[in-house]
Amino acid sequence: MTGLMTARGRTLLAGTWLFVTALWCGMLAFFGAFGARTVLLTAPSRHAAGAVNRALLDGLDAVSLGAVLLLASGLVIWNRASAWSPRARGLALRLLAVAAVAAIASLYVITPEMMALRDRMGAIDLVPKTDPLRQHWGRLHGLSSLTLLVRLLAGIGVFAAGFSQVSGKD
Repeated sequence: MTGLMTARGRTLLAGTWLFVTALWCGMLAFFGAFGARTVLLTAPSRHAAGAVNRALLDGLDAVSLGAVLLLASGLVIWNRASAWSPRARGLALRLLAVAAVAAIASLYVITPEMMALRDRMGAIDLVPKTDPLRQHWGRLHGLSSLTLLVRLLAGIGVFAAGFSQVSGKD
């Protein structure tokens, strides 16, 4: 299919794909580094901050799934326009699958369980840190953070795999 797309078209496709990957990584990094913490520090209570962060995290999870689908589709098109090395293609597809699993786990398992526990505890500020429910909530929060980190690292790997396929001859 290389002959069906101009060099300019292949360059535009590669640039768009890399931009979407970088944007996705940037969103994940910003939320992890600043977004959640800022909401926690400025909300009137931890309970209110949790509600806002849950909405933000659900949105980020949904965007992650959309990004994975868009990038996987873009990878197929880019690969047909200018063949990727088998190693880079395999790495990118595997990392996209890992990111999708992490986003699904966060959106449909971890976050809803955290919210259910939070509802059972009431105002989390008033629950002692030694309480078993709060400790379980803390472990789930750690898993939630881990799924965010996994997606960020997968996105960085996907970007690197795609960048390795940018050719100077186009």
